[in-house]
Amino acid sequence: MPSDAQPRWAWLRSQGLGVLCGQLTVALLGVGSVVIPATRDGASAEVHFDDVTAFFSRPSWVHAWFYALLGVLALYALNTALCTWDSLRAKLARRVREAGAYAPAIIHLSFLLTLVAHLVGGLWTREHEPVTITASWVDVGGGRQARLLSVVEESLKNGRPKSVEATLEFKDAAGRVTARTLGYNAPLSDGLATELLLLEQAGRLPGALVFSLGASQCSARRETPCVLGGRTLQVLEVYEGERPAALVRLTGPGGPEQLVLGEGSTRPLRSGEELRFAGMTLEPAVLVRGRTVPGMPWAAAAALVMAVGLVLMGRRWV
Repeated sequence: MPSDAQPRWAWLRSQGLGVLCGQLTVALLGVGSVVIPATRDGASAEVHFDDVTAFFSRPSWVHAWFYALLGVLALYALNTALCTWDSLRAKLARRVREAGAYAPAIIHLSFLLTLVAHLVGGLWTREHEPVTITASWVDVGGGRQARLLSVVEESLKNGRPKSVEATLEFKDAAGRVTARTLGYNAPLSDGLATELLLLEQAGRLPGALVFSLGASQCSARRETPCVLGGRTLQVLEVYEGERPAALVRLTGPGGPEQLVLGEGSTRPLRSGEELRFAGMTLEPAVLVRGRTVPGMPWAAAAALVMAVGLVLMGRRWV
């Protein structure tokens, strides 16, 4: 008599296993949503959004839920792939030509692509050091420089920021210049959204330093000297505090002179003239952070495949 015994690994193709894996996934994620905030100052201190490398760089029994989750998701993906393959093979063998019949398989494929997106993003997402951008050109990585053109801020009644739109000018290695705008929830993206530039903070920073010598006045920065009364004034150092001070060097016909002046104070020169540090201007500035997110193209592909599957199902979604 023919045997009705199932193959040893038939359970990997069972729908019941898929349901069980789905339930375990939800349960383990629920445990993680409690454990991570509770251990934020300890074992989860280095855990960040879309970055799972901290779970491996500092292994801890506290994160046993995560290690179990990896196994469940791997089993879930294998079960989905096997079930989808069996369904496709059966329909192809019956020569099914109705497009809608293949919609579930396409939706399952989008699920697998979603898992790949999370895996790639979790392992290779990288946060870069924040960069402060003002009106002067500054390197922002990738061979590009940026400077701030304008900042438009909208505040709530209590004074807290409601929205910020910062317009930046970028210059690439070839010298091409473009202007782009970013906000708190509107990052700049490049390279199929794998490279993001996020706005973290907007405010004002000390800008130019204003000096006067007799009837002459000029504004200087550390990187930009100015001419004052026939002399070149260079700011060597700025000391911030309740009363800012500056170390400056004056170079003229009488030779160089180096002085330290507090804001609002004057110092006599060898010529008998008095150099005054009139004050320090404030200029708009934004703090931005770069993020490399290699999982974004996979996530976009998963969304596109899911949309195709839903369209093929021929249903109306409200």
